[in-house]
Amino acid sequence: MNRAGWLLVTLAILLVSGRGLAKDKRDTAVRLGKVVVTDTGAPLPVRTLPDNTARVDSATLNLLGATRPSQLLTTVPGVWITAGSGQESLMAIRSPLFTGAGACGAFLLLEDGVPIQPAGFCDVNALFEINTEQADAVEVIRGPGSVLYGSNALNGIINVLTRPPESLPRSSVTVERGANDYTRVEASVGEWNGTDGFRVSANAAHSDGFRADSGYAQQKLTLRIDHNGTAVSRETLLEAIHLNQKTAGYIYGLDAYENPALRYSNPTPGAFRDAQSVRVLQKWRLKLAHDRELDITPYARHNWMSFTEHYLPGEPIATTAVNSAGVQVKLRDTLSPATSVIYGSDAEYAHGTVMEFQPGPVTTLPPPQAAIRPQGWHYDYAADSRTLAAYMDVTHRWTPRWLFSGGVRLEGVRYTYVNFLPVGNTQDNGIPCLFGGCLFNRPADRADQFVNVLPKFGVSYLATATQTLYFNVGRGARAPQTTELYELQRQQSVADLHSETLNAFELGWRGQAGRFGWDMDAYYMLKNHFIFRDANGFNVSDGRIRSRGVEFTLNYVMTSSLAVLLDGTYAVHSYAFSQNLGQGNYITAGNDVKYAPRSLGSVRLRWRPADTTQLELAWTHVGGYWLDESNRHRYGGQDLWNLYVEKSLVRGWTLTLRIINLTNKAYAERADYSFGNYRYFPGPGRRIYAGIVKDF
Repeated sequence: MNRAGWLLVTLAILLVSGRGLAKDKRDTAVRLGKVVVTDTGAPLPVRTLPDNTARVDSATLNLLGATRPSQLLTTVPGVWITAGSGQESLMAIRSPLFTGAGACGAFLLLEDGVPIQPAGFCDVNALFEINTEQADAVEVIRGPGSVLYGSNALNGIINVLTRPPESLPRSSVTVERGANDYTRVEASVGEWNGTDGFRVSANAAHSDGFRADSGYAQQKLTLRIDHNGTAVSRETLLEAIHLNQKTAGYIYGLDAYENPALRYSNPTPGAFRDAQSVRVLQKWRLKLAHDRELDITPYARHNWMSFTEHYLPGEPIATTAVNSAGVQVKLRDTLSPATSVIYGSDAEYAHGTVMEFQPGPVTTLPPPQAAIRPQGWHYDYAADSRTLAAYMDVTHRWTPRWLFSGGVRLEGVRYTYVNFLPVGNTQDNGIPCLFGGCLFNRPADRADQFVNVLPKFGVSYLATATQTLYFNVGRGARAPQTTELYELQRQQSVADLHSETLNAFELGWRGQAGRFGWDMDAYYMLKNHFIFRDANGFNVSDGRIRSRGVEFTLNYVMTSSLAVLLDGTYAVHSYAFSQNLGQGNYITAGNDVKYAPRSLGSVRLRWRPADTTQLELAWTHVGGYWLDESNRHRYGGQDLWNLYVEKSLVRGWTLTLRIINLTNKAYAERADYSFGNYRYFPGPGRRIYAGIVKDF
């Protein structure tokens, strides 16, 4: 364990050992009885559930004021989100960062309980497609989710909850300015009469970026209309986002992020990412006789994106367009005062088109390697996906202290694929490349089907009125994505892939004692059929990853105005198989998985010198990690300091100040080693953001 890892554990021990000092029973007590909805789809107190759901409420989201998805979940243990350029990001939840083949689909992104993308067409950058800036809360489940969720609920779930009409303030306007000509304007208007209401939330942001020829303009709109009747309740949600981004690519060379001449440069001028998405859903909740409740949620989505694959030689341009629709049905039945059950089914259809075009010849590689990457079309295909699932989830309170929950989900995903270019590894005109054929291989038209059975069981024990022990065992799975099945390389004409599966075991303890609160868990997970590229460039699902770790959240209210909050993770993600990947790179069983820091954490000191003033000083830590499967190239990690200030004034006015990377540290948002080079997305230096909020 490195020095920062020991520091996190030491602080945790000090806080735990100090809980006996908290004798004051005033209203400064830590409260862990928060209500969460993701696990069952209905509000329940987290204290009674055998799960690890973490909730980031609107007050914390407003304080963080995230300008990039990477800043969103720094307070959740076991979660690491890295920024690329602009709004691009990669995420890890109880996992390493996944890139390339196998990267998509490890995490399920929801909005109000509905996936934002269909099965088979995931995007690793999809967090920017949600209006997190104006969300009511964000809930995170680490590891496989409940049986309510299927494909992609593998390593974790992020569920963004929209702000309801009845929340206060009813209306607000925010204007914020900051580094690199950053400007964000937000407005939210709501009305509620006790039964019916609406809320419109919109924001627009612009940044020139801190690197040359970078920056973005982004707009988001959320419209929610609610009806809360005696027998029927209804939520209608419409969300739209638009992004225009100039993308800065990797910089090259060992520790290049420490060189100012490279840190602010952009080796990929002209790279871009343009995206649009629209989602609409309507959630109906009907109260039936005999304490039954029926939930019906139809939804439809449109996702479109075009972007430069600046991380590949030749910088091809990929364009995807996916239209999808589906329906979720849940029947909640109370069998007895101690037993409740949810019967559910999900159905979804999606049609997507994918194209990849290289506008010019490769000039950055030796002729043999450049010749196999021809100018022109690499892929042009359409795919339909059909998903059908059924599940049952049972909760039984055996005694007032013992609660059991368990269920099973059966899910099938079927793809139908049609190719519009010559079959095989040829150029788009059918002519083979020199030096043994083109790199890009297009399979013939085909259909693929994947079926998964996903069980889960959990038990919680209310040891005292304020302490809960829980145990979970479950399985998550995700079908291969269309890019893994149909965007092949070299001589692989068929990708014979299996669904990735993950078996997880977890033991947790949460509670509070006076001013001290905690939530701790330990876990063991084994991922089978991990998808990666082998030495032949084939997409294969022969991999296994073993993960084990401990996570903790500790809160200690020192005085009525001062509190310390600690979140930490120590985890080891290792390969459980061996494989020669070619070009001198080997996977060896027992080695750490690349991009998997063993320690993550944050410490926040929160001070309220007055009811109208809040300050928070935060230290965030990312441990070092390996950059290749052979564990020969490494990045040392980083420790950053941030400062957040809120000052409430009279008549609904509030001032905000955020200083990110307070010490102006040079660091890498993400480090990589590929094509024989160290390469980095450099992190920005010190940034100052000031805002003004008016509540009505």
